[in-house]
Amino acid sequence: MDRRSLTIALGAVLLHGPALAHTSAELANRRGPNGGQMRATPALHLELVARADELVLHVYDHDDRPVSTKGATGRATVLLGAERSEVRLEPFGANGLRATGRFAPDPKLRVAVTLTLADGKPQQERFEPFRPLPAKK
Repeated sequence: MDRRSLTIALGAVLLHGPALAHTSAELANRRGPNGGQMRATPALHLELVARADELVLHVYDHDDRPVSTKGATGRATVLLGAERSEVRLEPFGANGLRATGRFAPDPKLRVAVTLTLADGKPQQERFEPFRPLPAKK
């Protein structure tokens, strides 16, 4: 391949690469592998599975491959109307963090998550875990 062709090919990859990344808005309209709501941070895809008695945050890379949560820390701020509570997320399984408590299965429930992996780079995202998905067109 000559130099000009290589430059054009490299430019095309660089221009289109970031366009392939998912945004939180795109991921919010699909269920994750564990049935939870998906979101994207600059470095990760996050899936929050919420039940009445626990929150489980599953962590993936941008290719949806599991990311180890060994040594990770996290917290979730849970909001429902004027009620606010914070829970600590503890490593759970190979790529998850979990908190137990009472979480009302209400579509108005909001959860703000802060996650710090062992590499020390904090990631934050917000979820509406009980919000129904839009109907498929």
